Amino acid sequence: MYKIFGLVLSLFVTLSAHADDVRDFQKVNSNKAIVSIETEDKDGTQAAAYLDGAENPQFINMLLDDSQSRLSLLKQTLEMEHCQKISATPDGWIDGCGAVEVTEIIRTSFGRGGWMEGASGYTFFVGFRSAGTGHYFESTHMVTFTEHAVANTDANMKYLGSVTKTLELGKIVKLPVQ
Repeated sequence: MYKIFGLVLSLFVTLSAHADDVRDFQKVNSNKAIVSIETEDKDGTQAAAYLDGAENPQFINMLLDDSQSRLSLLKQTLEMEHCQKISATPDGWIDGCGAVEVTEIIRTSFGRGGWMEGASGYTFFVGFRSAGTGHYFESTHMVTFTEHAVANTDANMKYLGSVTKTLELGKIVKLPVQ
């Protein structure tokens, strides 16, 4: 019980510590985005504290919405394999067939390089949920991406009050058939 309370309390403190930060998410290309963060504290920071996954859902949606991203191309391939057509609805459901599904994101690595930088790795799985009474789902691909944060400094290494995060799609690995 106390461990759960401690986890909830630390999550609350972390979220409220960044409550007044201003974040700007920008797409760089089909597989990469940058988040500029103007931090509330202008005197110093711990860049790794911004490896919070806050933009992860937005990043995954960006990848799925860009027809040239490797994740979107995988989605289209799975739709063609299962349904012989590409979904035309925002939810991706193809009547009488099913939809490509993305699982929850799991943090699989974390590293910190002093106060100035840090990186996290994330993994999720992609598969197809078939239509029908059972709505069968099986993951067929593992997808990785990274989140890298750097505190912005001047030539004298003085903190400038902002952090830049880069989110970038990593590997897409086909899982063995069971």
